Amino acid sequence: MKGNTDFSELSDDALIGLMKSHNQVAFVCIYDRYWSEMYACAFHIFPHRETCEDLIHDVFLYLWTSRERLEIKSLRDYLYIAIKNKSLNKIRSQKQLVEITEEKHEHIVSDAASDGQLLLREIDGVFENGILSLPEKCREILILSRKEHLSNKEIASRLNISPKTVENQINIGLRKMRLLMGDFLIFYFILFFFG
Repeated sequence: MKGNTDFSELSDDALIGLMKSHNQVAFVCIYDRYWSEMYACAFHIFPHRETCEDLIHDVFLYLWTSRERLEIKSLRDYLYIAIKNKSLNKIRSQKQLVEITEEKHEHIVSDAASDGQLLLREIDGVFENGILSLPEKCREILILSRKEHLSNKEIASRLNISPKTVENQINIGLRKMRLLMGDFLIFYFILFFFG
């Protein structure tokens, strides 16, 4: 597959095949393609923004870590069922939390928050070191795309370059970051870019 291929034009089946071959760009393209639909589904069942985002992150984390053994006939159906089940399970688990004493509940939340913050800092540090190693223009475009959530057209307009140049620089940046960060790159996308 050539480096300048526009992954957004690929079919779901093609993206699944690439993802199973450890292609992180294909995985991120799947995330971009279905995030909003999954959010709408989750929010309809569980109308709380941060919780819905967490549930989506959980689904995609499982999709990535289990990619080699999953048999997916329809990606849209798979993701729809997964987020629906996650949302319903969250509702059930919150009902069960009522039975936990306030002291135990605070202890559980405190421990989870502490562990989560350590992980976030570690992954953020790895990412920042990686992105500093990129060429200046590539680094600028990747930050605008992934941290400021600008579209390729918006970036092209801001930097006075073509959308194709933006796309190429993003692909170059992601390839270099993948070499530097390995699976840390996937966790960074999930925890920071799409939150």
